[in-house]
Amino acid sequence: MVANTSGTHKGSASLIGLALIALVGMSAPARGQGNGASIPPEIAKTVNAFRGHWVLNGVDTEPGSQKPVHFQMTIDCRPAALGAAVSCDFAGRLPGVGRIEAASVIGYSPDEQVVRWMEISSTGEYHDHRGKWKGEGIDFEPLQFSISGSQATEDLSITFPSPGRLILRSVTETTEGKSTLQCTGKRLNAKSK
Repeated sequence: MVANTSGTHKGSASLIGLALIALVGMSAPARGQGNGASIPPEIAKTVNAFRGHWVLNGVDTEPGSQKPVHFQMTIDCRPAALGAAVSCDFAGRLPGVGRIEAASVIGYSPDEQVVRWMEISSTGEYHDHRGKWKGEGIDFEPLQFSISGSQATEDLSITFPSPGRLILRSVTETTEGKSTLQCTGKRLNAKSK
């Protein structure tokens, strides 16, 4: 390697270093999570509501089915993004479908004043739910999406009637009719793996 005596690399490195310091400095106050600042109450409420290991018992009623299908699912939600959200893993087995999994990030957006629930599942669904806290529950806007080439609309709500308990209700309408999923959950551990 030949030494650069003109100083141009040194000057470029200094400019890049200053630019990086400026970017880091500008982003730190905007986040506020990592510098000891308190977390806004809506963010804390959302993270605390979901965090932990949950066991859900549910009933799935599909259009044209003779009887509802009962199932069990687990959800593990861990704080993410320095406490600004939770990262959740869903796992279960549905009769007639088999093993299912989903991954989601759930957090409150102070700018939009909504809870965002972004999820990708092994069933081929990609969701970005947006909802508002109403008391101890979150009512999400109807979500339009497509699955296997068909259009669907999902109405989702989740309520936390008491600490460590949840009720999740999802009604999805397609050209085949309405499917209803209702789950009750119990948090077994407030700290997930």
